Amino acid sequence: MRKSSLLKILVVLMLTAVAPLLNAQGHDAIDFTAVDINGNRIRLSDFYDKVVLLDFWATWCPPCRREIPNLIEIKNAFKHRNFEIISIDGFERRDNARAFRFVREKRMNWIHIINKRKGKEIARMYGVEYIPATFVIKNGKIVAAGLRGHELKAAIRELVR
Repeated sequence: MRKSSLLKILVVLMLTAVAPLLNAQGHDAIDFTAVDINGNRIRLSDFYDKVVLLDFWATWCPPCRREIPNLIEIKNAFKHRNFEIISIDGFERRDNARAFRFVREKRMNWIHIINKRKGKEIARMYGVEYIPATFVIKNGKIVAAGLRGHELKAAIRELVR
């Protein structure tokens, strides 16, 4: 009886956390401007002619870290297509320099916005309540959200055709 109640509560909590991501599909992507780790000004709308993966993550997040090899594989598979990854980390518990080093050591060769204030602001704009969180954008619209692993790669493969 007790296990059953706990399981029900867990399912409700999980669905509540995922709901904002699922509701995002079909809506316009929310434009933002930020500075990446190389000092470049990034405006999301400048990438609306590409398929864009917005990835919200942090170095201390185990599921985020497990997803890195998949993101590297996706970036390499579609680097010559109309595709870009923008990773946003506004969740570091310590200084951002550690996150910068982490990105370089792991050879995460795509756009990174690592800024606690700006990253959290963008996360709020997208209704991100937990990490990792992903949004796939095409033509300025959110076409998929909350995907990871093989599902994410398959969705991007279909979109960049």
